[in-house]
Amino acid sequence: MKYILGFALLSVLISVPSMAVEAFQTFYLATAVRAGKIELPRGICEMTWKTVAGSQVKLTIKMEDERTVTVPARMVEGMQHETGVVTSVVNGITYLDEFHTKNAKFIIRNKVHGSK
Repeated sequence: MKYILGFALLSVLISVPSMAVEAFQTFYLATAVRAGKIELPRGICEMTWKTVAGSQVKLTIKMEDERTVTVPARMVEGMQHETGVVTSVVNGITYLDEFHTKNAKFIIRNKVHGSK
C-alpha cells in the first residue's frame, strides 16, 4: 500500500509542471506606442504576465532589442475572438490600451488619458 501511495504521489508531482500554463504571448507593434510614460518601438515584442492581486497583473514586455519594460494592467479572462493590440491616439501620441490573447485581454493602466 505504501508503494502504491508513493508511486501515485510521485506521478502527481511529475505531472504538475507540465500542467502549468505558459503565460506569454508574442505580438507585432505596427507603430511605436506608449504604455503609460514608457515608449515601445515598432516591431515584435514578447509579453509575459504575473498576477499581483485579483485581476491586477504586471506585464513584462521584451522588445526585439532585448530591452524589457514592466507595466501594470488589469486582466479580464475569457475567450477573445481575435488576438492583437488595441491602441488610441491622444494629442498626436499613440498609446497602447489593450493586449488581446486567446484566453484573456489585458487593459494597460494609462494614467495620462484622463489628465489635461
